[in-house]
Amino acid sequence: MTLYQKILVGIDTSLQSELALNKAITIASKNQATLDIVTVINTEKFIGVTQGPMGFGAATPQVLQELTKQLKATLAQARRKAVEAGVPDVQIHLHSGNSKTLLATTLPARYGTDLIVIGATGLNAVSRFLIGSNAAYVTRRAVCDILVVRTDLAHQLVEHPTRLTRKL
Repeated sequence: MTLYQKILVGIDTSLQSELALNKAITIASKNQATLDIVTVINTEKFIGVTQGPMGFGAATPQVLQELTKQLKATLAQARRKAVEAGVPDVQIHLHSGNSKTLLATTLPARYGTDLIVIGATGLNAVSRFLIGSNAAYVTRRAVCDILVVRTDLAHQLVEHPTRLTRKL
């Protein structure tokens, strides 16, 4: 079996990403691997967040600033958890752009990733059809091995609430 040395895990504030983070930490700790914990502000999803003159618009700078603050806190907490679990090298990264392409190709190439860990989607069937899921895209396009997490550390299936938005 391959010993992974550079692991990338994509997180947000969902239950699915928490499961992915836990598995990535376990794998990185056992392999004494570098763990890159990544959050992406998917700027393509901000259309319609605030109201403009035509009934739609882009997120205000204040909304993006608050989101950035919350996501940085989430990343810091994830880093502490990984360090406490014995992961020798933990890096955290906050990016903005298309989360699907960043997680599948751009960031793994930049960081030398040999394993991507990502949570399974929590979207319902209609939402997956309309906007797709990061996990499905990364599975199709990844430049290295991937692990799509559906279970907890005891390999028990975890029921995910299905909703369109992530908690912040």
